[in-house]
Amino acid sequence: MKFIQKIDIYKIFSVIIIIGTVFLGYITYANLGKGFIFNDEAYYLSYFKNKGEYLSFDRTNYFRIFKFLYTPDIHRFRINTTTTLILSNFILYFCVFKYFKINKYIFVFSLIGIFVAFHTWSITNLSLQQYIGNTILVNIGLSLILISFILKKQFIILFAGFILSFILFDGNSHVVVLIPISLFLWLADKEKRITNSLYYLAGFSIGIIIYFTTMDTTENFLDQFKFLKEYLTFHRKQHSKRFMVLWFVYLFLNAILPVAIAYFFLKKAKFSLKSISILEKIVAVTGILTVITYFFFLEYGYIMQILFTHLLVLRFWLMKEEPIANKYLITLLLVIPYGLTFGSQTWFHLRLHVYIVYYFLLTLICFIKLYRNIYWIAGYSIVLIFLIVTFPARLTEKGWKDFVFTEQNEKVKVNGYDLYLDKGRKKDLDDLRPYLENQPNVIYSSNHLMGYLYMLDATPPIYYYFTLKDYINYIIKKVGKTPDDYIYIESNDYPFSPKEIIPLKFVNHPEKYKVVKTGRFTLYLPAQFQKK
Repeated sequence: MKFIQKIDIYKIFSVIIIIGTVFLGYITYANLGKGFIFNDEAYYLSYFKNKGEYLSFDRTNYFRIFKFLYTPDIHRFRINTTTTLILSNFILYFCVFKYFKINKYIFVFSLIGIFVAFHTWSITNLSLQQYIGNTILVNIGLSLILISFILKKQFIILFAGFILSFILFDGNSHVVVLIPISLFLWLADKEKRITNSLYYLAGFSIGIIIYFTTMDTTENFLDQFKFLKEYLTFHRKQHSKRFMVLWFVYLFLNAILPVAIAYFFLKKAKFSLKSISILEKIVAVTGILTVITYFFFLEYGYIMQILFTHLLVLRFWLMKEEPIANKYLITLLLVIPYGLTFGSQTWFHLRLHVYIVYYFLLTLICFIKLYRNIYWIAGYSIVLIFLIVTFPARLTEKGWKDFVFTEQNEKVKVNGYDLYLDKGRKKDLDDLRPYLENQPNVIYSSNHLMGYLYMLDATPPIYYYFTLKDYINYIIKKVGKTPDDYIYIESNDYPFSPKEIIPLKFVNHPEKYKVVKTGRFTLYLPAQFQKK
C-alpha cells in the first residue's frame, strides 16, 4: 500500500494522455481522405457547395458562419474542421484549468480535450455541421469569458459576446445554451456584473449586425421559419414534440431526480460528516460502475457517466473551501450538453457522446479538487486506456451505414479532388454517371442516395430525409415545376415506399418515361432527358 501511495500517478497519467492523443490523432488524420457518409455528410456539404440556395427545413446556417473553413476538397475540409474543433477543446480545457488554478501539468491535461474529440467523432461525419459548429462557438466564447476573469480585462468579454452571438444562427434551437452561459457571467463576478453584461451585450449586438450585413439577410432568415412552418403541416416525425418531451424526461431522470434525492437526505442529516461520507461512497460505487459499463456497453457508459457527474457536482458543491464562482463554473460544464442537445430532433442519449467532452473535463477537475488519493485518477486513466486500445477497431467495424475504412481504397474525383471510396460505391458512381451527372432535377428514393447526387453534381428539388408524396408535390410546385420534369432514382437497397411515391404513378405521363436498370439502381428517365 505504501508503494502505491509513492507512485506519482500524475506522471503516469500524463504519459497516457500524450500517447493516446498522438495515437488517436495519427489514426484520425491518416484516414480523413477516405470514405464518405452518403446521407448526412452529403446533406451538410450540399449547403456549403450551393451557398444555402436550396430549400431547407433545418433551422441552421452553419454553412454561412463557417464558410471561411470550407473548401470543395473534402479531405482538406475535414482537416480544417477537425483541427478547429480540437483546438477549441484544448483552449477550453486550458482556460478552465487556469481558472481553477490547476497549473501543474496544465498543458498535458488540456490535451484530453483533443483526445476526447478524436474519440467522440471516430473519424466519421467530420464535414463541419451545426453540432460541431456550436461546440466550437461555445468553447471559444466560454474560454474568452474565463480569460477576461483570469487577466481581469473586462473588454475581452466583448469578443466573447461576439462569438456566442452566432449560436443564434448556427443551430437556432440550441440557443438555450446561452442561458446558463449568460447566468454564469452574471453570477461569477458580482462586483463587475453590470459592466461585464454591457460588454457582453455590445459584443452580442455587433455579432448580430455583422451576420445580417455580411452573411445573410433578415428576410431570408425569417423565410426559413416560414418554410419550417409549412413543412410541419406535412410531416412531424422529424420535428415532433415527442423529442422535446424525452429531452425533459432525460433531464429529470438522469439529473434532477438523483441529485434531488441525494440532496434531500443530506439536508435531512443536516449535512453531517457521516452523511457526506455516505454520499462519497455512493459516488465511488457509481464511478466504478461507470468504468465497468464503459468496458462492456460503451453507449451505456455515457449514460452512467451522466449520473456519476451529477452526483460528483453535488459533492463538489459541499466543499466549503471552494469559491462559489468555481461551483458555478462546474455547474455550467454540467448543463452545457443539455443546452446543445435541446431541439436537435433526436434523443438526448444519442447526442450525448458528441458533448461528452464537457463531462470529461468536469470529472477531472472534481477528482483533482476533491480527492488526494491515486485511485480516482487511476479509474480515469483506465477509461482513457480503454478508449485508446479500442479506437483502431473503428477502422474495421461497420460504422455509419455499413461504412468500413479499410475498404476505402478506390480513388475517385469529387469536385475535382481525390477521395477514396470502396469498390462498390465507386462502381455505383460509374453506373450512374451517364444518367445523373450535372442533371438539375432528380428525385431519389432515400436519403442514403444523397451522396451520389452530391458527387455527380445532380440537384434534387430539396435535400430531404423522408420521401413524402404530398410534401414532394408541394416542393415541386413551389419551384415552378411538375413531376414530369424530374429523373427518379431508386436503389435496390432503399426503394421508394409504395405508400408514398411510385414513380410511374406519381408522374402525369408515365408513357413518356424510359426505365433503365444500371447496377444496383433503377432510373426513370423523362422524355426530355439528355445525357450530359
